[in-house]
Amino acid sequence: VVTEAMGSPHPGDVAPDFELPDQDGKPVKLSSSRGSVVVLAFVASFCPFSKAEQPHLAQLATDYAGKKVKVIAIDIAEPESDYRAYLARVPMGLPVLRDGDGAVALRFTPPGAQPRFEERTKALVTSSLVLDAEGRIRFFTLLDTVHFDAKLGHVRRAVDRLLAEHAG
Repeated sequence: VVTEAMGSPHPGDVAPDFELPDQDGKPVKLSSSRGSVVVLAFVASFCPFSKAEQPHLAQLATDYAGKKVKVIAIDIAEPESDYRAYLARVPMGLPVLRDGDGAVALRFTPPGAQPRFEERTKALVTSSLVLDAEGRIRFFTLLDTVHFDAKLGHVRRAVDRLLAEHAG
């Protein structure tokens, strides 16, 4: 889990805004999702953890459809062919944005997160964030290869908590 000690952004911060193209070339701006809980999943076609998580990410979007929850995947710094290979593997039913140069991923990478990764765009691969309706980061986890949660149980619990807060 990302902590304040790692630097910004971290839980409690407003997520950096961005605009990236989706799989149809349509621009998607993060701030246009305000008013909904947002799950951001940073992925890469080469990552076995991203592959394992992919069908569960698609299911997450299906399960929360119509509940003011938006699920957005962001493919980090890959050639177009690798991005297309990721898309072809599992029908997604959610926007899969292409961060071609990794600039957005870098804006979401706290300086102290995954310090051993020299290529900083890779530090965020298979990370998940949950944003509240105001765009504030409420949950932020990095890849944990020992306790990997392919089924996104922690993300689901974070989303459920935010939905309960809003309903209460």
